[in-house]
Amino acid sequence: MKRHPLTCSLAAAVGFALTLGTAAAQEFNLRFAHYLPKGAFLEVEEAFTKRVEERTGGKVKIAITYSGGLGGGNEVLGLVGRGGVDMAAVVPGYYPDQLLFWKTTQIPFVFDSPEQAIKVVTASKGTAPFVEEMDKLRTHFLFQQPLGSFYLTGNTENCDTLAGIQGKKVRAFGADIPKVVNAAGGTPVTIQVVEIYEALQRKTLDYSFLNLGNIAAHRLNEVGKYTCGPVMSFGGHMVLINKRVWDSMPADIQQIINEEADKAQQEYIAWLDKNDADTAKVLADANHIVKPIQPEEMAKWKANTPDLLQAWADDMAQRGEGDAAKSVVDSWNKLLKK
Repeated sequence: MKRHPLTCSLAAAVGFALTLGTAAAQEFNLRFAHYLPKGAFLEVEEAFTKRVEERTGGKVKIAITYSGGLGGGNEVLGLVGRGGVDMAAVVPGYYPDQLLFWKTTQIPFVFDSPEQAIKVVTASKGTAPFVEEMDKLRTHFLFQQPLGSFYLTGNTENCDTLAGIQGKKVRAFGADIPKVVNAAGGTPVTIQVVEIYEALQRKTLDYSFLNLGNIAAHRLNEVGKYTCGPVMSFGGHMVLINKRVWDSMPADIQQIINEEADKAQQEYIAWLDKNDADTAKVLADANHIVKPIQPEEMAKWKANTPDLLQAWADDMAQRGEGDAAKSVVDSWNKLLKK
C-alpha cells in the first residue's frame, strides 16, 4: 500500500526525535569509591572528574565517596570488578594474589623516584600482561597516582638507623613491604592508612610508613614527633573503571576520559613536587623533626633486602607466567638502565 508523503515525513521526524532522545539520555553517573579521606592529596583526581564532566557536557558525572564509604581499601578491587561501584582507587599492594603484574609498581627498592615509577607505569600500561590482567578482573586502567617517597614516622628519634628500627613495630602492607621491614630488623604490622593515627596514639605501632603528603593529611605529626627518610619510592593507587561500564561508553567519551586520565597522570608529578615542599614546611612549622637516613644506612638496608623484582619473576615462573614476567623485568631494566 502506498503511504501518504505526510505520513512518511511524520514517521521520519518521530524516528529522528527518538534517536536524539536516546543520544541525549546516554548519561553516565559513576560512583567512585575511594579509600582515602577528602583532602589536598586528592586534588588532581577531583580536578580530573570535573574536567571529564565539563568536556562531556555533563553526560559523565563522577561522584567520589571518600574514607571507604563504599568499600575499604582491601575491598574495592572486587567491588569495581563486579560492578558494585563504577570506579575505584585501588592500591596494588593490597591485592598481591590478584594483581600479579600490577603489584610490581609497588615493589620496594626498584624505583629511585616517583617520576621514574610513573615513567615505567606509562611504558607498561598498554602491554599485554598488564592489559590482560585488567581484563581478567573486569576493570579498565585509567591512571596511577605517583606516591611521594615513603618515610617512617613515630616518637623515637633514632628511626634514621637500622639499630633504631630493630625490634620496632612498623606499618606494612602487601607482600613485599613486610620483607623490607624484616630486612631492617623491624616487626611488620599490616594496617590500613585510616587506622595509623590511632595505632600510633595507642602505641600498637612504633612507626608509620607513608609519604610526606599523607603524613600531614592524616595529622600523624600529632602522634609522632619524628619522621625519617626517604626510604623508597614507588607507584601509588590506581584509578580503575568497571570494564562493562567502560565498554558501554561511546568512543568519543572514552577518548575524552583517556585524554584527561593522561593529563592527570602528568599533573600528579608536578603537584607532588610542590606538595612535598609545602608539607615539609608545614611539618617544620609544627616543630615536627624530619631526619634523613644516611646513605650508608640505606646501603645496608638494601643489601639486607633480597632482589624483590627478581623474586617476583621467580614466583611468576612457578605460576606458569615465566616468559611474561621475564619480559617485564627485561623491559624495566632497560627503562631503569640497569
